[in-house]
Amino acid sequence: MAKETRFFDAFGRQLKLSIHTFAPARVITFDKAKQEATIELLFKSVDQGGNAESYPPLEKVPVLGMRYEVLEATDVTVEGLKADAVDVNGNESTFKTREPLLMAPFYKPDDIVFVAFAERALDNLQNRPFDPDSYRTHSLVDAVIIGGYQLT
Repeated sequence: MAKETRFFDAFGRQLKLSIHTFAPARVITFDKAKQEATIELLFKSVDQGGNAESYPPLEKVPVLGMRYEVLEATDVTVEGLKADAVDVNGNESTFKTREPLLMAPFYKPDDIVFVAFAERALDNLQNRPFDPDSYRTHSLVDAVIIGGYQLT
């Protein structure tokens, strides 16, 4: 009975390790214009023999962005900014706006990010419900960077 138990325990472990959900990664390169990165997963892959090896780099991984909107129609002052832009007062490190704030993530090599892997293939992603037209699930190919992580 113990032999069967070990088989099913090992089978269950391999099955779980093949389902990618959420992982830390290191940025290798970042394309600010395309909002895509090449990343190295920090978790290693473990084969059936228990040997650990690094995954190959993942390329053209899209970065999840955020859109912010000023909720009040009055001037808003954001302090603590340092930037070269027409609307920014560099002396006071402030800017004022009545327009939505569109912020794009920016990563540097060696930044740590967290990556999510879509339940289904993202190849046919659109702005309405769609058929992924693929059996691919939780694949490394369908990675999306969801944010940065500051190591202490």
